[in-house]
Amino acid sequence: MSPSSLLSLVVLLLPLLAPTNGLANCPNGCECDDETLKVNCGVGALDVLPIALNPSIQRLVIKNNKLKTIDSSMQFYSQLTFLDLSYNDMVTIPERSFLYHAKLLELHLNHNKIGQVTNKTFMGLSTITVLNLRGNLIAELDYRTFSPMVKLVELNLGQNRISHIDPHALDGLQDLSILYLDDNTLTTVPAEITFQALPSLAELYLGTNSFMTIPGGAFKDLKTLTRLDLRGAGLHNISADALAGLERIRSLDLSDNSLQAVPTAALQHLARLEQLSLGQNVFEVIGTGAFAGLRELRQLNITGAPRLRRVESGAFTDNANLEHLNLSANKQLNELHANTFGGFPHLSSVVLKENQLSSLPETLFPWSDLQTLDVSDNPFVCDCQLMWLRNLLISKNASNQYAPVICAYPG
Repeated sequence: MSPSSLLSLVVLLLPLLAPTNGLANCPNGCECDDETLKVNCGVGALDVLPIALNPSIQRLVIKNNKLKTIDSSMQFYSQLTFLDLSYNDMVTIPERSFLYHAKLLELHLNHNKIGQVTNKTFMGLSTITVLNLRGNLIAELDYRTFSPMVKLVELNLGQNRISHIDPHALDGLQDLSILYLDDNTLTTVPAEITFQALPSLAELYLGTNSFMTIPGGAFKDLKTLTRLDLRGAGLHNISADALAGLERIRSLDLSDNSLQAVPTAALQHLARLEQLSLGQNVFEVIGTGAFAGLRELRQLNITGAPRLRRVESGAFTDNANLEHLNLSANKQLNELHANTFGGFPHLSSVVLKENQLSSLPETLFPWSDLQTLDVSDNPFVCDCQLMWLRNLLISKNASNQYAPVICAYPG
């Protein structure tokens, strides 16, 4: 081959050998990197998906723009593993929009205006592990809505308008571990058959709904659940068997409800519970044996309970493993019985600030063993009976872990 022919061949081959370069087609306001195969479009005015990006990109982020929908140009980016289209103006997701995205692992569509999804919306997403639909306008979940997503681990449906869930809406999600259904308009806990389809569920968020009550056995099929969040769920009572079956649960949040008593009978099913939040409820008394059976309880938060006045002797008899206790901002709490707390070898942190306590029994806690103590913002009467607290705070004044106290009387 002559030198001139060889040169012509090289010239012809160069475009084929050169790496695909999408930088020249990078939209204004976007950063396109053909080495890492990432495209990131910041706040801007994109109202359609870019059509001429590098088709090999693996990560595409178009947040805080004005996308209205997902059009056919999405099919050109079949190598995507991460797609974030959150904080746009999308109202609908056309069926089969992701049919060519067999490698996608995470899809973020949160904070749009999407009103409906069906079992055809997510066809093709057989490898996806995270789907975020938080902050949309979805009103109901239909039959097998997410069934194409057989490897889904985390599903966020919080802050929607969901009022109806088909009993089989979550069928097929054998690997689902985390489910957010908080801040919707549900008036009943999802049907038992719905939870039966989720054998791997570890975390369930159902707060900010309007349940009023939880019927017996509502969660009995969630054998692997370790965290249940029911804060602000509109609860007035919890039946004795409502939490039956939750043998592995470690964390429970029942704060910001309308519970008129500590649900002692329901809590007794939770032998492994370690963290419990009960603040912002309307009970007036924490009675003797209120947390009976919770022998593994490590952290207890009861804050902002507007009617709580008294904690009785023996309220925490069964809770010898308690490490952190927060009883703060209970504006009517003025009485802690001397024998309220007994034998707490692991207790290290106590917060009693912003209550109505005028005095504290010296025998209440092993005070000097505490690593953290905050009893500030109480109307203490600093008389001889409280001299021990003054001496304790003086002995610990080298540490910032003991909050100072200002006497209400004498001023």
